[in-house]
Amino acid sequence: MRKTKEDTENTKARILEAALDCFYERGFSRTSFDDIAQRINMTKGAVYWHFKDKGELLAALIQYHIKDKFEPMKEKGGVPADLNELRKLFVREINYIEHNPDLQKFMFFVMAQVEWSDAIFNKVAEKLGDIRVFGLDIIQKALTSAQKNGQLMSGVNIKTAALVIVNQWRGALYYYVLKRESSNVSLKKSFLYGLDMILNQLRKEC
Repeated sequence: MRKTKEDTENTKARILEAALDCFYERGFSRTSFDDIAQRINMTKGAVYWHFKDKGELLAALIQYHIKDKFEPMKEKGGVPADLNELRKLFVREINYIEHNPDLQKFMFFVMAQVEWSDAIFNKVAEKLGDIRVFGLDIIQKALTSAQKNGQLMSGVNIKTAALVIVNQWRGALYYYVLKRESSNVSLKKSFLYGLDMILNQLRKEC
């Protein structure tokens, strides 16, 4: 029987879910297509029919969790018009992460269990191009808007300020993802404390 597009997409989703479980448990390099296929009672050939190698499978996982799920959620509210709205965007993002165990598992895998060789990195970049995981462009636009409406000091270097916020976010997220199971770490408390310190330095004194 000829497979429908829906059947194909459902099968791909099952493979991606099984792949993430296997990668999470074994690590990227120690997981084979046989391991993934056995997890969902498929043949190795069926997995290869959808993904020709693990680099392509990794790119599809990132597409599935970041570009298809995480980024659209973040963009629904549009670009923040000021510093208060920028802070609210991060609160929404943090709430989504803290209440989404599959996304936490995926982030742990990408941050701690992938051996990012040049070949793997280039394969992912070739498939996905620019992945705006941390929304640098959104932060820059929000800071530019805040500067135009007088909320931000006029002499602030927008690009540098946005990079400081992004690095603060990445550091807090990395610590949260790696420590979430071994200690009571709050991404919201740890990141927002640092973000508020940064924004207070950037605000124009009234």
